[in-house]
Amino acid sequence: MRTHWTSIGAMAWTRQDILDGLERTAVFGGLRAELRAALVPYAEPQELRGGDVLFRAGEPSLALYVLCSGSLGAFGRGLAGGAEQLLGAITPGETVGELGFLTGQPRSATVRALRDCTLLRLGRSDVLLRLMAQHPQALAESLRHILQRLGRRDAGEALTPPRTFALLGAHAQLPLRDSAERLAAALRPFGATLVLDAALGRGRDAAWHSAHEREHRFVLYVADAGDAAWRATCIRQADQFLLAAELSAPAQPWPDALCGSGGDALHRTRRLLLLGPSGPPPAQRAREWLRLFGGAVQAHHLREDADFARLARHLAQRAIGLVLSGGGARGFGHVGVVRALRERGTPIDAIGGTSIGAIVGAAVACEWSDAEIDEQLRAGFISGHPLRDLTLPLIALTRGKRATRLLQRAFGTRRIEDLAIPFFCLSTNLTEGRADVHRDGALWKWLRAGAAIPGILPPLLDHGMVHVDGAVLNNLPTDVMRDAGVHHIIAVDISGDNAMPAAFEDAALPALPRLTWQWMHGHQWPSLFAILVRATMVQSESSTEMRRGLATRLLTPPHADVGLLSWHAHARAIESAYRYTLAYDALP
Repeated sequence: MRTHWTSIGAMAWTRQDILDGLERTAVFGGLRAELRAALVPYAEPQELRGGDVLFRAGEPSLALYVLCSGSLGAFGRGLAGGAEQLLGAITPGETVGELGFLTGQPRSATVRALRDCTLLRLGRSDVLLRLMAQHPQALAESLRHILQRLGRRDAGEALTPPRTFALLGAHAQLPLRDSAERLAAALRPFGATLVLDAALGRGRDAAWHSAHEREHRFVLYVADAGDAAWRATCIRQADQFLLAAELSAPAQPWPDALCGSGGDALHRTRRLLLLGPSGPPPAQRAREWLRLFGGAVQAHHLREDADFARLARHLAQRAIGLVLSGGGARGFGHVGVVRALRERGTPIDAIGGTSIGAIVGAAVACEWSDAEIDEQLRAGFISGHPLRDLTLPLIALTRGKRATRLLQRAFGTRRIEDLAIPFFCLSTNLTEGRADVHRDGALWKWLRAGAAIPGILPPLLDHGMVHVDGAVLNNLPTDVMRDAGVHHIIAVDISGDNAMPAAFEDAALPALPRLTWQWMHGHQWPSLFAILVRATMVQSESSTEMRRGLATRLLTPPHADVGLLSWHAHARAIESAYRYTLAYDALP
């Protein structure tokens, strides 16, 4: 990987070019002309090629930069940890590195060119700092810009959303232009959108492209398969890649180096657009395409206009993610929440959940109707009695066969990547001591793993790993949803008050007559099942408050005196949550 900037040279930029670059920024654009002119001697033009690193996290802060053309990405660890990921894009007219420039602190993130860029570098010299101190307006504007960016980050918003997208087909016969027009129509409510194909853009220079990108909120570059030069231009200009394929066609690599998990262009986000007919996506087909990318791609099923609208909200960073917590039988409340959201017309663009929340979320991602969801949950948790196959408790109180069979019957051979709406669920990996996020694989399998209450259901064993209920470590995975690039999150926490009070004092289980007397007088010991369910959730409660704070809207439906194992009270849980959500004023 190439690192750091290269000087363009004094002849490439005139004094007026530098003044124009400074004037287009929020930090310097509002200054008096003579003050901007005083900054010109300190502004050094630079260029970066796509993939170059401007600076790395932890390096000394020696300069601030003005982005004149192209796109930069800020990279770092997400809220849920894991590998380095794109935190946000920086677009022309923005500055980067102001905080370190003013404080002298090391860089807090790595900044890399998402595509070819030109910048102005303002070195951290005593003369420049003194100049800013003599002109408080410049300092105040810089601080305002920093605080706005930090405020957006703390509020759950990304940095500036991407502006340019390259639509590239895996097959020459794909109707790319039609898909581009449908996507553009869905993007226009969020800003002016231009569709650029070879007929309009072939042979244009970088300045022409930059001008059109400034004039439009979004630019869709349509890469015609038969024009290699234009296709290369589309790849060079794009902030993100939209890789289109016919879902029913045999999986084949793109003609460009855009597959796999490495490569010069792969620091940019890639989205796999799987085009198919109306109706539920066929099982097992998406898996073949995703294998080409080693998992480093986001998949979207496109069949109808509603799917293009969902994709547009993701691209514009207006997608709404629904996060559903665990909570045993209270999880039926999620059904009422979903029914109310649908009646209100609130779009659901991504879904994630833990334990019972993941099971309800999977049903929503399958696009089941309200009646189907209710019917399947009744069959699984009430008629099916998933915890009645008791066994000698060497590993768990139940054999787990009933629960497994019920999930297989409900979800069949579907895989997570087959679902119409992007979905994830969680399990707790006891082998590695971490929460695992599942975005692909057999749906029933990872729902079963994520609901394996320790001691009640046996763990799921997979490739040498032991998986149990995701609620052990993360009962409300808003952090995972945020790291997936969704910044408008409706979180539903139905765990409620899980306190387990004791009505009397005792240190050992009494003999049966005494136990019977206590039961007859209302002094009941908590059941073994209740103790194990409660113990599963205690660990994650310490971090639940932080995860609640990551939600744009937090719903806490009253649990209507429904206990964690009160499956018979499902109707009351659904109705209570439904009415609560309908009355919630601040939902989109």
